[in-house]
Amino acid sequence: MTPRPDPNAPARRTLAAAAALALGLLGAPAAADEPEPASTSTPAPVAIPAPAPAPIPDPEYPPPVVVEEPPPPAPETVPYRPVNFGFLYPMSTNIGAPDIFTHFDLALVLGRIGYLGGLQIGPVGWVGYDMRGAQIGLAHVVDGRAEGLEIDGIFSIARGDFAGAQIAGLMGWTSGRMTGLAFAGMASYVYADVDGVLAGGLVSVARGKVRGLQIAGGTNIGRVDGLQLGIVNVSAEVRGVQIGLINVARRIKGVQVGVLNVTDKLEGESLGLVPIPRRGGVHPVIWGSNSIFANLGVKFASAYAYSILGIGLHNRPLPEGKRQAAFTAGLTLGARVPIAEGFALAGDLGGNRLFAEGVPLTTHDELYKARVLFSFEIAKRLVPFVGGGVAMAVQGSDTLRFSILPEGTAGIEL
Repeated sequence: MTPRPDPNAPARRTLAAAAALALGLLGAPAAADEPEPASTSTPAPVAIPAPAPAPIPDPEYPPPVVVEEPPPPAPETVPYRPVNFGFLYPMSTNIGAPDIFTHFDLALVLGRIGYLGGLQIGPVGWVGYDMRGAQIGLAHVVDGRAEGLEIDGIFSIARGDFAGAQIAGLMGWTSGRMTGLAFAGMASYVYADVDGVLAGGLVSVARGKVRGLQIAGGTNIGRVDGLQLGIVNVSAEVRGVQIGLINVARRIKGVQVGVLNVTDKLEGESLGLVPIPRRGGVHPVIWGSNSIFANLGVKFASAYAYSILGIGLHNRPLPEGKRQAAFTAGLTLGARVPIAEGFALAGDLGGNRLFAEGVPLTTHDELYKARVLFSFEIAKRLVPFVGGGVAMAVQGSDTLRFSILPEGTAGIEL
């Protein structure tokens, strides 16, 4: 049987659609039995989280406070006294006015002024700002720039740049740039560059670069464009000459002269009994000759110069036809020049002391040599060489005996 149509169905559908529209406008959820239609609107933006709060400073470790010092007053703004006298500041004519400008300051113990444009004399003197002139005494301090002369028996200190001559019996200190001469009997120190001469009786230190001469009776420390002269010289970079018993330079463009020379990068030459540059290096050497049969040594080679410390064994003839064993110790200094790929020509001078039984050390028993050597580098640590020259033996005590013989030699450098 066919179902009978409902005449009120269109009206009910219209009311249901209107109710759904009203609920949607009011934000009510849709009915569970009716599926939610697919949305075609733009997706909602993603919420950005709020920034993290700033960390709370630790009261035990507060951040450092940087305090900028006010600039010094101009000389024309401070009190002016042409002459100032005193015993021990503030017992002086500038009592209550330590920053005066004066041309002459004389103190029996301690003088304190602001600006000096002339002469300050006394055991201890202190200039709070700039000095142009001379300070003479036992100890003087300039807090600003100094131009002129400081002569003190104990120490001289300039906290700014110094132009002139600073001479101290024990210690001289310049915190700024030094132009001129800085000399101290014990230690001389400059924190910045030096244009001139930096000298110390025991120690000379430059934190900047020395353009000129750095000299010390003990140790020099600093970068030098010029000459560095001392017993021990230590430098990051030398452009010029370094002379001392022990020379250490990370980089040198010039010449090292000493007993022990150590450099990381050599652009020049190292002349010493024991030069140890990276270029060249240290090589064992074994050789023999008609003057000393067996020799073993260590060769210290730089770019062109070299030295050899060696020991040897010799069976030398005696006047009565017998032979005597003798040990030797010697030093050889020479120079090497490459002439072709792998080939080199060298010349050297050497001296050996012979030690034999029954020969006192007070007696002359030496052998001196002059050689010309020809070498070929088979590998980096395999360099045979041959050569010859002349040898001279010196023997005797009261009366010396000289004998000359030809020298022929051959060996290998490892």
